Amino acid sequence: MSQNFETGFVNTKAWNLFKKRFKSETTEASYWSDINEFCRITGKKFEDIEKEDVQAYHQIMREKAEAGKISPLTMTKKFRELHSFMEFLIGQGDFLSDSVEDYFYPYLRNMAKEEKTARSVPVEDMDALLKAASENVMAYTILALMYRAGLTSSEIIGLNGEEDFVIYDDGAYTVLADRGEPCYIPEDAWAILERYMTEREPHPSLFYNKRGGRLNSMYISRMMKKYCTLAGVKHYSAEAVRNCCAFNLFAYGASPKQVAAQMGRTELQIRRYSGSSYRGNLRKKANDLVKLRVERP
Repeated sequence: MSQNFETGFVNTKAWNLFKKRFKSETTEASYWSDINEFCRITGKKFEDIEKEDVQAYHQIMREKAEAGKISPLTMTKKFRELHSFMEFLIGQGDFLSDSVEDYFYPYLRNMAKEEKTARSVPVEDMDALLKAASENVMAYTILALMYRAGLTSSEIIGLNGEEDFVIYDDGAYTVLADRGEPCYIPEDAWAILERYMTEREPHPSLFYNKRGGRLNSMYISRMMKKYCTLAGVKHYSAEAVRNCCAFNLFAYGASPKQVAAQMGRTELQIRRYSGSSYRGNLRKKANDLVKLRVERP
């Protein structure tokens, strides 16, 4: 993997087995970062942790959440990933002593669920969804634009072609009728979109159905249902995928103002994604903070 994280905290053989479940670096990087963060804080190898270490880590994360340094949703994400890795190691039976338990699960079980008004897609389910759609370049591109650029299904349906995008010195943007300023397209999503635009047939709309007509909201809904089924995950909406963009930005330190600018919302509306206030004063840089990337299909 390309991420420059230390490897001494995690058994290499165990990690190589665990990461086989992931298609791309999107999920792998998130897990690897949070597992190593936990080990750095505790000062122990993952295989040597004890109940008291998880208790101390939970206290540190709770204090960060209360201080607004991380979102409560980010805290839940971290514990979900740590629990998943611990559960895997226990199931393998070769990397931990028989006395070790899943110390993360009790905390995860008691953490607040994501708000119904701002549901997101767990990173491992998003990875599976992208994998399921990887054979269909149009579906994959639509998912990438929702996931990384925060475009709504209506905005995606309304795109006409190359003329809806502009290239500035700091990257690619799309000009949307209902937004006050252009929307930044992260580099990974732009690379996927560029490939799609070179392969698409000439039609009046950027994305089109089998008859060449413009897509509608029902098409997007059916597309989501199809690929969620193929991925073996629960049926997520297009809005849930889009919400991931906001959650990822908040998780890496973007402010409500930055996220609102990317998502085309007001700060008051966007706070429902974070659960707390954030610091920073970036614009395009907010997306650069996010260490998750979507690979080309």
